[in-house]
Amino acid sequence: MSNTWRDDAMPYFIGLFFLAGSAFMTWKVTQLWRDADLVDHFTQTFSFMPFGKEVKRGEVRSFALTVASLWGVTVLLFLGLLDVDMTGPLTALFAISLVTVLLSLMCEVSVVLFNAPKFVVPPHMRSDPGVLAARRANRARGPRRTRP
Repeated sequence: MSNTWRDDAMPYFIGLFFLAGSAFMTWKVTQLWRDADLVDHFTQTFSFMPFGKEVKRGEVRSFALTVASLWGVTVLLFLGLLDVDMTGPLTALFAISLVTVLLSLMCEVSVVLFNAPKFVVPPHMRSDPGVLAARRANRARGPRRTRP
């Protein structure tokens, strides 16, 4: 089987796709931070998730962390594509990208569950309860009554 230009180009196409996706998501997260009216639209984009409204809203709150993680993955992808010797500054770039991805994922869970740390949450969503507080408040209200 011969190695064609398409076989060589595909990894770079995927890398450029990640780069464009990261830039697009950065643009979208800046829109979310500036306009509180977009929260419902962003929440609807998570309609595929089999979770309640609180979790979907938590995902919207943690959107900036998702974007930071995506940028870290993009850098890691390009480091792998370039197949360079990982010494010196590239080792530091690899470590920073990896730490960015891992910290973003841990903070994302914290934002969804507890809405903390507040500085990574859009200003207009900082007063939202986390998933755990919202569910605790729902339980305190008692069982819902349904009409026949």
